[in-house]
Amino acid sequence: MNKKVDLSRRNFMKGAALATGAGILAGCAPKTSTQAPAAPQAPVAAGALDWLGTEPEIKDIAETVESDVIVIGAGTGGAYVAASCLEKGLKVVLLEKNDKPSTVRNDWGAIGSKWQIEGGAKGLDKATILHYHAMYCANRIDQRLPRIWADESAEAIDWIGDLIISKGGMFDWEGGYEPDFEHTSSYPKFPTGHSAFWPGPDLSTAKMMKEYIEGMGGKYYFETPFVKFEHEGKKVKAAIGKTKDGKYIRFVGKKGIVLATGGYQGNVEMLKALQPQDLMVMSPMAGQPSHTGDGHKACLWMGAAFDECHTSMIFDRWGLLPNEVTATQTVPTLFWLGSQPWLKVNLLGERFCNESQPYDFIVHAAARQPGKCYAAIMDSTWFQQVQEFQTVGCSRIFPFPNGSPNDQPFYVPPGTDLKAIEENGKKIWQGYIDSGHLQQADTPEELAKKLNIPEATFAATFKRYNELAKAGEDQDFFKDSYRFLPLEKPPYYGIRLTGMILSTMDGIRIDTQMRPLDEENVPFEGLHVIGDTSGSYFAHTYPNLFTGYANGRTTVYARRVARILAGEPVDLPKA
Repeated sequence: MNKKVDLSRRNFMKGAALATGAGILAGCAPKTSTQAPAAPQAPVAAGALDWLGTEPEIKDIAETVESDVIVIGAGTGGAYVAASCLEKGLKVVLLEKNDKPSTVRNDWGAIGSKWQIEGGAKGLDKATILHYHAMYCANRIDQRLPRIWADESAEAIDWIGDLIISKGGMFDWEGGYEPDFEHTSSYPKFPTGHSAFWPGPDLSTAKMMKEYIEGMGGKYYFETPFVKFEHEGKKVKAAIGKTKDGKYIRFVGKKGIVLATGGYQGNVEMLKALQPQDLMVMSPMAGQPSHTGDGHKACLWMGAAFDECHTSMIFDRWGLLPNEVTATQTVPTLFWLGSQPWLKVNLLGERFCNESQPYDFIVHAAARQPGKCYAAIMDSTWFQQVQEFQTVGCSRIFPFPNGSPNDQPFYVPPGTDLKAIEENGKKIWQGYIDSGHLQQADTPEELAKKLNIPEATFAATFKRYNELAKAGEDQDFFKDSYRFLPLEKPPYYGIRLTGMILSTMDGIRIDTQMRPLDEENVPFEGLHVIGDTSGSYFAHTYPNLFTGYANGRTTVYARRVARILAGEPVDLPKA
């Protein structure tokens, strides 16, 4: 029986509860999967494994649901576009394969937000940032898309920041620093980031967004995974979802459909086929298991084009036991301090690259090292050195220069003094020791033995590193001098590390209206693709020194698509 349902608006539910900090999983860090890690393998041609399959043929539709807008995926992009559409008076239905909203990210990148203006932000020149973006990606992007982020991110982040504050949360710009262009050894750090914090353990940005959406009449269909599109040529007519009891529902968006199903980091077969070079240096256990490329496949079945440069956002924070390597890991741990630029050596005991780089650079360098992993080396002044390193984004474990709180899991309430932050950090540190991941020793030789690294070679590396650090110049790899600090005070510490996937970054090619394109750049109508499902924006690496960049882009896309669906002017006035 084909039952037709038309949804009407509800009254706004007033009153927002207070809740806690956005938590580690809603900010930088991913949800973890229980999947066994895939062993490194020789690269295979993209598509050599049958990850795409064939488009399912569905004949029996149990129900048809109509709304102005259909949003597929209730995570970050889905939540923002749904809320933005509802604010404009449109009716919205959201499909979600999980039993609750997916992860909603908690770091936003922008240029020119009111928090940045009020804080006197420096170093946010659009041209400079966009040139660096193109350079990081070797220009395998559509430069018109990051320009949209640069022009429209202030409006988008002002919107989400005001909303969070209105619901009892805290929103702040992570500022007080600016890019260094004078020292050629430095990778410029752009103060683009903003974060949200909540004052209790039971709320998050994800929960707030769900309440906000439902309060405006938005309707969720949970445990209803997306299956495919119905289309006539390049006109998308409907989306098909499947309920938990196996029934198919046709969802018709009278104004349009928005696809926001995330990446494919939870699909190991896709990673094997498309990103073998990345899979060999990272753990798929760190990816969101529900992000399996459903949206990518549905678009490809219609004839849309996929980014040809398949890339993941990889962080250098996956801790291994001292007798394991990337391919043999069994009980890894999320070592949040892995991004700190301490001495790092391969399993031969040799230093092999500059440790002061974007997150994934050392992970890629480790692809050419034994075991495709490495070890980070610290001494008893580790907390003091972290302060001197002055990292940014979610790797930072103490407040930013302007007083904005640091990120999880070292988060402490605003105004907490450094002593309390250090005590909290020591408890976390001890946990790594107790789990058997972080090794402790009184001499370099003893530490090397515990890490299963050649003692003599490591001792020589350790000695040279300290000699150069005390002289103030890294003659081997030209690391920033302020981050080239000697390790002189035992006990010494070490942990084996490898990469962890946060999300995939290659997606369906889109135009400036977020419409999917075919190989000849002809757009599909009736469909908009946002967030990690969309492409044409990143390649080769994620420029993490533009803090919150991916989520900032997603928020901008959501706001832009809502304007399109509401029939408003697409482009915002130029500042």
